[in-house]
Order: sequence, then C-alpha cells, then structure tokens
Amino acid sequence: MIISQKAFRLNTYSKEFNQGITIIEINLKYISQNYKTLCHLSKPGDTAAVVKANAYGCGINKVAKTLSQEGCNIFFVAKLSEGLELRKHVPKSKMIAIFDGYLDQDKKLWNQFNLTPVCNTTEQVISASNDEIKYMIHIDTGMNRLGLSVKDAHKLFKNHKQINHHHLVLILSHFVCSDNRKSELNCKQVKIFNEFNNYFPHIKRSMSNSHGIFLGDKARFHLSRPGIGLYGYTNNKDHNLKPTISVYSPILQVRRPNIGETVGYDATYKITKKSILGVLGLGYADGLKRCINSRKELSLGKYNVPILGRVSMDTVIIDLTKIPEKILNNTNHVPIIDENYSIFEMARDCSTIPYEIMTSFGNRLKRVYI
Repeated sequence: MIISQKAFRLNTYSKEFNQGITIIEINLKYISQNYKTLCHLSKPGDTAAVVKANAYGCGINKVAKTLSQEGCNIFFVAKLSEGLELRKHVPKSKMIAIFDGYLDQDKKLWNQFNLTPVCNTTEQVISASNDEIKYMIHIDTGMNRLGLSVKDAHKLFKNHKQINHHHLVLILSHFVCSDNRKSELNCKQVKIFNEFNNYFPHIKRSMSNSHGIFLGDKARFHLSRPGIGLYGYTNNKDHNLKPTISVYSPILQVRRPNIGETVGYDATYKITKKSILGVLGLGYADGLKRCINSRKELSLGKYNVPILGRVSMDTVIIDLTKIPEKILNNTNHVPIIDENYSIFEMARDCSTIPYEIMTSFGNRLKRVYI
C-alpha cells in the first residue's frame, strides 16, 4: 500500500505524540517560494525580510538562513537583542536593521555586529550620524507609532548639515491600511512620503510591507519589507502564496463519561448522550486561543470532532463519538491547522489576525522543518 508523503511524516511523529508533544510543521520550501513571488512583484526594487518576533514564531534561525540562501540581503527585526541573535545565523555581509531605533548608543556594538538602527527621532538621527554608523530614517506618515513626525522630518532635512548622509542607507515609512486596497489613506501616505523626494535623492526609499506590495508601482519604491507574506497569510489571493504552517496535537487520553456529567472549567458543557471524549495536549499556554470555541469543531479525516467546553491552559477536549472504533484505536493525534483549516481561518474564528496566531505558539510545541 502506498501512503502519502504527509501520512509518512505524521507516522514519524508517533514518539512525540505518545509523549504528549504537539508538532508545528514549518515548510521552508514554501517560505522560499513565497519570497521569490514577493521579489518578482517588488521589481525593479529589492525585497527585504521582516523576521521579528522569532520570525513570526517560526524560528529565526531556520527561516533567516533559508531566506539568506535564497538571496535576501536585508533583514528587519524589532529589538537589538533580536538583531544580535539573527547575526548568529546570517553572514555579516547581510544588513540587519533594528526598528526600535538607536536606543543603545554603543557604536562599537553596532559596528561589531554590522547592525543598522532605524532612527525614529531627530536626536537618534543626529547621534547615529555623529557616531558614523550606518543608519536609516523612519518618517511617520500616519501611523502615530514610531518615526519622526512629518514636521520634524522636514525641519531636520532642511537643516541637512546636521546629517552625515554618507552613512544614511535608507529612508522609510510604513503603511497604515495596506491590507485594505480601497483605503484613501494609502494614496495619502504615498503623497506625503513623496514630499521628501528632493531631500537626499540618492538615498533609497521603502514603504511597502507585505500588503503594500500589492498596491501598485507607486507604493513599492526601492525596497519592500514583507513579513506575514513570507508565510502565505495575506488578503491577496491572486498570487498563490503558500500557507507554510501546520499544527498537529496528540490525544493524551480517551474518556467515556456518564450522561449528566460536565466537561471542562465552569461546567459549560453537559453530557446528554453516550459519548467518547478526547483530551488534546494543547491549550492557551501554547497559543490556542480560548475563543477558538467559536470554531465549534475540528476535523479528523472526513469526520467532524466538536470542541467541548472551554480551552484550558494545557488541554482542550473534543468529541470523538462519531469516529469509528477501528479508526479511533489507531489515532494518536488530531490536526489543528492543516490544508483544510489555515491560520487565516483560525484568526477569523478568533476575531484576530494571522500575526497574533503565529506569534502566540509557545515553546512547548516542537517545531519541525520540512
């Protein structure tokens, strides 16, 4: 009998499932393919990679190494500590930019590890410039998060003698509503950002995150900075980006409760018929949102397995009553996320976004790269 490649892989996880370990599969081949697609869409500009928050929970070591080998030369992270960790996994020739800015002003540290601050205030720009380290300037065109205000940026650029532009490598901003192509703010931000074109015209510009890449040529500038798009979870379905993550959780115990008994905290579910329950080794401490109950059911092959009661810190309880005994006796796990139910769909059911789902998966899950 010929078994599928997926079935073969899942068989190899039997030891982990028997030990109560949830598997999160991360498809590095798909990440490479997604990066190539985003590079093509960003042409003639270049394409960086945003790998903050441990590469969106996927493992900065494996993901960054994969992207580096694919030709990515510029990486963005949020924290200086993330940049130091990333430098262990990509060559020193690759640029690593730190979104938080020039907060730790130890220029020897930045030079030693070839790190580049994204300066968010006038003071940071002047300090980085005077310290003669490579730096970027972030202009806030509408987010009111990090970055120089438009007023402060104009003032600084007009007094350009304060700036050692020989070490300035990029001027950037960030879209507020790029995932909504119809938002008027997209055009408004591009217009504001273009007001700075006459300042340091030889310096490259960057504005597009993953969804910004889909807004057209005027939004892409010289460098795009995809993050979530690397993993295939964008609102744009036109370019066949591939979802890269699957999650499989072990069945810790099978229970046969009595009619009238209750399930889980606060007894929110009551047994009203002869039932078979499965206790999965995955809970909200592992990143499974308590509000996933709105999904109501998981799937095991062609069979639906409803979620019963509340998600606990370490477990969730499902109804296995409809699973034939022969199948149940040979089943040691249940898919949580797979080709039939993606992170995008889970985010919808939890009233959140894929970013939060991805970055919530904890360290108790075993990450397997395929």
